[in-house]
Amino acid sequence: MYSKFLLAFCLLWPGQQTVAASNQNLPNLGDYTSGIISLSQERILGQQFLRSLRAGAPLVFDPILQEYVELLIYRLASNSQLEDRRFDLVIIDKKSLNAFAAPGGIVGINLGLFLYGETESEISAILSHEIAHLSQRHFARRSEAGKKASITSIAGILAGVILLATASGEAGMAALTASQALTQAQMLRYSRSRETEADRIGIDTLKESGLDPRAMAYMFERLNRASRFSGSNIPEFLLTHPVTKNRIADSYAKTDNLPNKQYAYNLDFQMMRARVQVTTAESNTEVISRMREAMKTDDQVARTAAQYGLALAQTDAGQFDNSMQNIMRLREKYPQKIAFMLAEADLHVRAERYDSAQAVLEAALVTSPNNYPLTMAYAEVLMNDKKPLQAVVLLTSMSQSRPNDQDVWYLLAEAHGLAQDIIGVHQARAEYFVLVGNFDQAIKQLGFATPLARNDFQQNAKIQQRIEEITGMMDRS
Repeated sequence: MYSKFLLAFCLLWPGQQTVAASNQNLPNLGDYTSGIISLSQERILGQQFLRSLRAGAPLVFDPILQEYVELLIYRLASNSQLEDRRFDLVIIDKKSLNAFAAPGGIVGINLGLFLYGETESEISAILSHEIAHLSQRHFARRSEAGKKASITSIAGILAGVILLATASGEAGMAALTASQALTQAQMLRYSRSRETEADRIGIDTLKESGLDPRAMAYMFERLNRASRFSGSNIPEFLLTHPVTKNRIADSYAKTDNLPNKQYAYNLDFQMMRARVQVTTAESNTEVISRMREAMKTDDQVARTAAQYGLALAQTDAGQFDNSMQNIMRLREKYPQKIAFMLAEADLHVRAERYDSAQAVLEAALVTSPNNYPLTMAYAEVLMNDKKPLQAVVLLTSMSQSRPNDQDVWYLLAEAHGLAQDIIGVHQARAEYFVLVGNFDQAIKQLGFATPLARNDFQQNAKIQQRIEEITGMMDRS
């Protein structure tokens, strides 16, 4: 995998370094390495990285959590210095804390971010730090030792990120260390300066986004405490973002002149945090007890989130009546809250009451048409209720608005299969395989579809054109 990324990066790298003062794609960074790779090249490299990450990392399929984090990233990005605000988010099914950003707007987080961060501002501090790495082109500026060193280090860093996401932290760090061998001393100094820059710019982003700018220091303090008591299980984020007392002090110092302000709990974040606590719990009994205890707080937002978590845990435990009582209380207080509608629909699905689930989701989609988590849930209900043609219509529309979402294509292939549309199955599978970087399999799927579409000139032409496009992608990768 390391060799694949090194080769990919070499192919993308210009044969001759040119830095044009009039180039509007590049910020004025004051160093020659900023002109080595353009934003468009970063985007291509990022997509190659993303495909390998999707193929190897244990990714989470949870549309409501995905949508929450995406909206939070867009909010932060709109108040950042980032020029290209296209993002692709992956959520990794690991309880350790980690977050990373790669060239081309690729952002990844572990579920552990929600277990460590206690407020929306705190997880936003980590995200805004990563967005700052992107806005300041830190990958393109990684080394001052020359072009070849930059190629090696960036390719190695990306390979290390994948290892951190898919294997043990020690394996990832070994890759990172190996990739830095050419300019290790310089890289370490560079890293410290870039981390300081990302902290400063990230704090500005928090402030501009209406979030607590002191949350950067709060989160660093939490991570520092966690590292002292974790033994060998150091949070992955600290392996590439070391936190020192000086760094914590600097983060506080950057907010000294800001007025003190109380930031209330954000309900959506607290609900997503409770959701992650339930999905990562060792046992239903343990998390049900924890949520009951959390409901004793006087804070209404925290109490509501704990009740939501309790309802989810009770559904997982098969305690449908108890769960429904909690969901109905929540829906009475917040009748338009999508998370509570989804919780009710999921309960009905678990109890195999598909008509009831369908009714809940249809009503929800009237007020929130084309909503991503609602549509995905509704499509699954329709498939379970033997109505695949309706699911195909919904998911086809969703694939047009979210063409880079592998879960949409995976579900669409299943819906086509249930609808006995074999050509549609192969086409949807091909798009799924493209997104996970398996171009050979994508072309095979379209090859299977070709003879089936022999008598449909327009569809056949579309299939052949897509085969050519994927072949071109394979040649460039």
